Amino acid sequence: MSALTGRVALITGAAGGIGAATARRLARDGATVILTDVAEGSGKALAAETGGTFLRQDVSDPDGWHGVVDVALRPTGRIDILVNAAGIEGDLAQAGLATSYAEFRRVLAINLDGTFLGCTAVMPHMIAEATGAIVNIASIVSFMATPSALAYGVSKAGVEQLTRSLAIIGAADGGRVRCNSVHPGVIRTRMTDSIIQSYAANTGISEAEAEAGINSAVPFGVRGAPEDVAGMIAYLVSDDATYVTGASFRVDGGWSVISAG
Repeated sequence: MSALTGRVALITGAAGGIGAATARRLARDGATVILTDVAEGSGKALAAETGGTFLRQDVSDPDGWHGVVDVALRPTGRIDILVNAAGIEGDLAQAGLATSYAEFRRVLAINLDGTFLGCTAVMPHMIAEATGAIVNIASIVSFMATPSALAYGVSKAGVEQLTRSLAIIGAADGGRVRCNSVHPGVIRTRMTDSIIQSYAANTGISEAEAEAGINSAVPFGVRGAPEDVAGMIAYLVSDDATYVTGASFRVDGGWSVISAG
């Protein structure tokens, strides 16, 4: 029997790099996967690949969460796993004090509000069962200054704080609803591709030179794979991590050990 057989996993941002890798990994481990994203075409294709169900969802819409949770409850009446992977980097041309309030709110609405809405929509059902596992995708920049991406850095630091607080709520009255955050570094995704392109444009160098410069800050010397992050998530939602909650896990190739960002 696979590690997650019989469990239902709800994954937001499932059409993206880390979300898609997580969907594939949890499905391979036996979970029934409910996948949500705004990218309908790739989301449906992934659902067909994993045997899951796809729902188009804007995670920042509070009303939309009700329908998503209703669908996720149908297979077993439970939601055993929630992975909040939906996120955006924002407009990187709006750096530092040039960041508009509208852009600041747009990034927080998806990255932080969306994670809050997901947790508060799903956790009551987990608490009723006194068990469940939530993984919130933050970022390694939760621990660093981000003057060129103010909104993104603030949103991901907020995700870490939210996770810690929810872990205490999930442990109340003998409950074992676990909540942990995962902090990816430079992973091969559309988001880091965009960051490299922006860096190259802003500095007048080639994208290859920009990527080499970013990679040089990482002890492993290369960007990680989405599957590297999915492996950490698979551990955290498994029975191997039943005594792990309120913790922050860095998947960054050692970047944060030697860099202040």
